[in-house]
Amino acid sequence: ERQAMASDALIAASSTANSGLSACSNNRGKALYDCVAGVLDRLSNEISPANVPNTQRSLQSAASQLRAATTKAQALSAISQCQSAIAGALRQVKAAGGGAYIQGWGDGGLSAIAGVLSRAASLIQSKG
Repeated sequence: ERQAMASDALIAASSTANSGLSACSNNRGKALYDCVAGVLDRLSNEISPANVPNTQRSLQSAASQLRAATTKAQALSAISQCQSAIAGALRQVKAAGGGAYIQGWGDGGLSAIAGVLSRAASLIQSKG
């Protein structure tokens, strides 16, 4: 029950975040990094009810680093660090049987978060 709720929350929040990233696509450089940071902060806030503090911290850290970024390399590094953390949690989920709930991270809904981060990285790569 808790797993399904967490997964649903992560997936729903990721869908909203993808819409937010679409709105960021009109920006370039620092304005883009700040826009993506805002999307990641909102995503972190929206998944709060799922009780996944590690996932939230990773997103908040990426948002903070994006706000501080002044170059494309710095912005991509911020996203990359968050992607690594999420990928590590996804490996734990898969190793534990696919649908497992990993304390502090969540479950299969993490793949939706990973998709948002991938899209953010692509956006920064092309317009940053």
